Amino acid sequence: MTKKIIYGITSTILLSTFVLIACSNTSDNNNSNSTENTIDLNWKLSEKDSLYYKTVMTEIGESSFEMDFGGLFDKITDSTNTDKDQFGKNFFNKLKNQYNNTNLVTILTNSSDFEDVISIEMVAEQKEKKENDETDEIKRMMNSIMKGTMLRGSIYKNGAIHSFWMKSNQKNLLSLFFELPNKPIKKGETWTLNNVNFIGNDQNFICRKAEKKNIVTLSDIKEIDGQTIAVIDYDILEYVSGDFNSPAFFGNEGANKTTTMKFIYKAKAEFSIDDGKWISYNGIMSLDASGVMNSVQKKKFALIEQ
Repeated sequence: MTKKIIYGITSTILLSTFVLIACSNTSDNNNSNSTENTIDLNWKLSEKDSLYYKTVMTEIGESSFEMDFGGLFDKITDSTNTDKDQFGKNFFNKLKNQYNNTNLVTILTNSSDFEDVISIEMVAEQKEKKENDETDEIKRMMNSIMKGTMLRGSIYKNGAIHSFWMKSNQKNLLSLFFELPNKPIKKGETWTLNNVNFIGNDQNFICRKAEKKNIVTLSDIKEIDGQTIAVIDYDILEYVSGDFNSPAFFGNEGANKTTTMKFIYKAKAEFSIDDGKWISYNGIMSLDASGVMNSVQKKKFALIEQ
């Protein structure tokens, strides 16, 4: 039986790094008292209130993707290497186009089942549909995948993740977008998103080198139009290098496939302490991989209140 090799953030999304473009120009002199004190970052929703965020996770710039299927297809088909490479490229391009043609909206509501918990649901719908879409089997499959609820989870109002039962790739998104420190913090303090894990290889991967950084910083506290705003910076890196040792997948000649994977995520967000919600959230995620998967990807991540 062929072992599955699983990669980080989501089964339909190949990921890469976040570079932020939001800057603050507020003087610390106008806010000297509040920056010395600790603050609580809590989600705030009245009983019947809801928050709607347009959710952006789209490709930016040029990207590439090739999957080394090794001896897998040789065992089940007479296809040439060119056929296999073309199939992988076509599938990836169709998946990318379908994903970029999808609207995502994330809805936050008070949980009707748990106290002090906020339910979070990310919903997808196609922006447009071409007349010949249904004639393509791959497009039909993707249409069924890229619609309806894409993510369902929950967080406590203090920012900690409540839905511990989620799959890892789903929990990655929930944590990146909505997890907050569940304790009072002050300007300059840092914390870690312990629920984020981009890379997830199975037992066939033998790691030779590894590096991980996961730092979230309360970089500033400022006043804008009478509101107290917390500025938060995300700096996440995951890197591994090693060998995939799976003769059943790659064939005997490719039993040790040297592979590297590097995810980088950088983001800047502004959270209203008074209203308990994001004012802005912008980031860039990048992936650079070689070996089993040869890929250069970059995606923009953003939350825009509706």
